[in-house]
Amino acid sequence: MANGLRDTWRRLARGQLTLADLWLLLPPLGLLIVLNLSPVRPYDFWWHLRTGQIIVESGSIPTIDLFSFTRSGLPWINQSWLAQVALYLLYRAGDLPLVIFGHALVIAAGYALIELACLRSSGGQARAAAGATLMAALLSLFNWNVRPQSASFLLFGAVVFVLESHRVRGGRIAWALPLIFALWVNLHAAFAFALLLVGIYVLACLAEGRLLAAGVAALLALSLNPGGPLGIVRYVLGLSQSKAVQDFVLEWMPLNVRTIDGQLFLAAVVLLIVIAYRRRLTLPPYLFVGLLTFGGLSLYSRRVEPWFGMVAAPAFAQAFARQGEPEGLTARAGNPRLNASLAALLVLLTLLSLPWWRPFLPLPPRWRSYLAVAETPVQATQELCRAGQGTRLFNDMGYGSYVIWACREVPVFIDTRIELYPSAVWREYFLVSEGQFGWEAVLARYGINTILANKERQKLLVAAAQASGAWRTIYEDDQTALLALK
Repeated sequence: MANGLRDTWRRLARGQLTLADLWLLLPPLGLLIVLNLSPVRPYDFWWHLRTGQIIVESGSIPTIDLFSFTRSGLPWINQSWLAQVALYLLYRAGDLPLVIFGHALVIAAGYALIELACLRSSGGQARAAAGATLMAALLSLFNWNVRPQSASFLLFGAVVFVLESHRVRGGRIAWALPLIFALWVNLHAAFAFALLLVGIYVLACLAEGRLLAAGVAALLALSLNPGGPLGIVRYVLGLSQSKAVQDFVLEWMPLNVRTIDGQLFLAAVVLLIVIAYRRRLTLPPYLFVGLLTFGGLSLYSRRVEPWFGMVAAPAFAQAFARQGEPEGLTARAGNPRLNASLAALLVLLTLLSLPWWRPFLPLPPRWRSYLAVAETPVQATQELCRAGQGTRLFNDMGYGSYVIWACREVPVFIDTRIELYPSAVWREYFLVSEGQFGWEAVLARYGINTILANKERQKLLVAAAQASGAWRTIYEDDQTALLALK
């Protein structure tokens, strides 16, 4: 297989592409195109960006809440500080186009590593590796918002590649794991899921003392964060045990076959079972246990589904591989000129998808924007900022992140840092948002004099406020209403 990979690079250098080469190009470049054309959704991005700015400008990581008045000054564990710094530096260097491109590049690189892992698993069969990679990507469709989690796609892909490379070829590559986790623990909390996969692999290979040492070193590497080992344990346990997270965050709720992500998960599981049964496929023990573990966790929380897809990719590669073929990139060569033309078209589409070209492309207006326009209250927030100090705001949860960035003198009632706010605050938030009995009393208790509402999610609140006679509308458009107490 190593000779096959070297031959591929030689063919790429000479422009003599085979069908195998085209299969290998398709997943990473296809993902780049899709992600380059994606807008920035407001829910998490903007408060992460603001925190990154604070860290860069102050030289310190916030340890208390600085953005809300409901939790102001209370302890806040900010585990993703390094990703926030990276996002802010990208934004400062090239605004949203560079942020979007960096986000796209990181995720595409993660799936490129998955594809390399699948090449190992399939004996170098390019079509099987590409198909398995695309299956893994399908299970992540709803998890590609611009936020620190982007880094986890790259690093989880790196972990899967290291484990598959070690399983197939052995060697010292497992010692890359401590370096991966030392970086990851400062970027995003999904390192916990990858550590679980490493633990499963290490237990399956207990006879290899060197691998055990690499696994222990990866675990110890998690202490290399500003909060130390106890800080990261408190953060992970607090997030996983938070009742507010479990009750109110869609991403942490169980998968449901009535939703597209649940249907994709079910289809992937059924497909793998059917192919494995028909081909009498025998999976490596760690991979079999990993599939059961991550599949079960996905049923408990849809947040795990992308990692299940990455764990399952090598199994799909083995299932898709043609039996009886020798190792190496075995796809037919095809017509070299046609292959080169198709590859050139794919590269051209990738270049045209770069965010800097988006305003000039013949796309619908909402696709040309870097922002998810219908979800980002740009005009309403400008009106809110004019109110200045003294504004006591009740806001839609999703709008809170953008207000944190764009209207810094106005503290928010709540935002998407779900674990920061206790369940009691969330219950009050939903009571007011739904215009239930007592909504005015809740606002009065907090001294709230301004409402920034999403007209779809909080239509009953908008209707109740406008009908009460106590509130006047400052600004209103199709998505947002800004009201002030008379």
